[in-house]
Amino acid sequence: DGANDVNMIKTADIGVGISGQEGMQAVMSSDFAFAQFRYLQRLLLVHGRWSYIRMCKFLRYFFFKNFAFTLVHFWYSF
Repeated sequence: DGANDVNMIKTADIGVGISGQEGMQAVMSSDFAFAQFRYLQRLLLVHGRWSYIRMCKFLRYFFFKNFAFTLVHFWYSF
């Protein structure tokens, strides 16, 4: 939005800037830039869902890998 939001956007994990009449400082320092607030819905719903699905796949692989690794250790210890 404006120059006063630049530090907040840089501190955030993912910075989203809305271009407006107050200047382009926040948009230039953000990770994602939008012209209107209505485009924010797609970022949250679509890309948020994709991120959630990727995280679930990663965790499923992580637990399977650790279970298999532990099972092999128990198998060869007896």
